[in-house]
Amino acid sequence: MAFFENFTSVIRQKWLDYVQANRPWLTLQMRQTSTRTPDGGSRPSSFLVLGVVNALEPKLGNLMVPFYQLNADEDALVEVLGLNFDPMMALDNGSVPPTIDAQESDGTPLLPDMADL
Repeated sequence: MAFFENFTSVIRQKWLDYVQANRPWLTLQMRQTSTRTPDGGSRPSSFLVLGVVNALEPKLGNLMVPFYQLNADEDALVEVLGLNFDPMMALDNGSVPPTIDAQESDGTPLLPDMADL
């Protein structure tokens, strides 16, 4: 379980970094389409969140097939990945976990490549 907690922490940070870098257009997009979050805020649609985090962490694709086979509900997948929160509130409140610096990584991949399976 520690692996998955670490993995979701990495995904959360990458998502928040993306939101910070793209805040102006995401704010405009969320005026049209957003989803309420348990923290009382809102977030972009589940499809947008899943698309972005899969692009930011390509090895997440290794998990998406079994996740979708278990439950194809995109909102449930966002919940499982720990991304069902208002990213703007998280950034504004400073509750952002420390950024993981790729240069400080020990080079150990989070997930194996599909070719290695």
